[in-house]
Amino acid sequence: MKKIFAFACFGLIYALGSSIAAAGEGEVIADLLNIRTQPSIKAPVAVKLAKGFKVEVLGESGEFVEVAIPATAPVYISAVYLNENKTTSVLKMYVAGSIGAASYGSLPKGSEVKVLEIDRFGWAKIEPPAGLKLYAAKRYIKYAPVAKIEVKEEVKPKAEVVADVKEEVAVKPEVKPETVTVTPQTKPEVKEEAKPEAEHVPKPEVILVETVTITPEVKPVTPATEEKMSAATEKALREIGVDLAQGKAVTADGNLLKIDKTTVPLLQYALMKNNITHEYYVCADKVNLAGLGAVKMTFKGQAFRVPGWRVPILYVESVAAIK
Repeated sequence: MKKIFAFACFGLIYALGSSIAAAGEGEVIADLLNIRTQPSIKAPVAVKLAKGFKVEVLGESGEFVEVAIPATAPVYISAVYLNENKTTSVLKMYVAGSIGAASYGSLPKGSEVKVLEIDRFGWAKIEPPAGLKLYAAKRYIKYAPVAKIEVKEEVKPKAEVVADVKEEVAVKPEVKPETVTVTPQTKPEVKEEAKPEAEHVPKPEVILVETVTITPEVKPVTPATEEKMSAATEKALREIGVDLAQGKAVTADGNLLKIDKTTVPLLQYALMKNNITHEYYVCADKVNLAGLGAVKMTFKGQAFRVPGWRVPILYVESVAAIK
């Protein structure tokens, strides 16, 4: 019998963990404090808070503190991409109702929001979603910093383990090799079958025929002048509910009006009829609409209807001066 002794090692492991300050209450001590979208004095201001306003401090970032977005902070999204208060696409959140305003970030597709109001330009003001963080200058927030948390994990020594192992030796009987007598096998004689003599077949007479290739006259094909819509434009139109199979060829006269507060980045212009009525919202990826100015022109392209919209969309394929 052989004894094998196993001894456990004794040790102590320490894990040090640093903590960003746990959530706690802070108070604005400046008369009017700028709350910014990033921890930088140059970052856009999202909201201004008066002295005494209570904020939830989430942590520190240099000379700034992270705070949970206050309920008073304005958050705007495009109402075009909402269906029963859920986003139908990945959607940017802005501090004001304009695509030129500073952005908080994006909402994932399918996010549920609480709409507070919708303005006449199609911007929806929503309740600030949970999880958004803003930043304030540390010296203007009164709060109690939370000390770093040190976590010590002790590994207890394992008990001594003694194991008895019996070693058994199996004795195998001696096996004598068996003598095998191999008798060579005699292969039967195979006689080669005589092949019949091939019959002489006279070669056929080859007649040379002159081949004449006739090339048909190919008429030049005039390429179509209409260019297809880009994949990016198709995607943007589908996202607002356009059925691209339902396009209708149209020709319309009018001048373009720049839309300053558009909620759909694709639609930057409206085609005006008699300088009064929005006849179409206009988009194009082959024509430079910005270079047309306010001159009255003839526009040709495909018109599409958007569910719930009074004004259709015109995808412009060509523009010409009015004769």
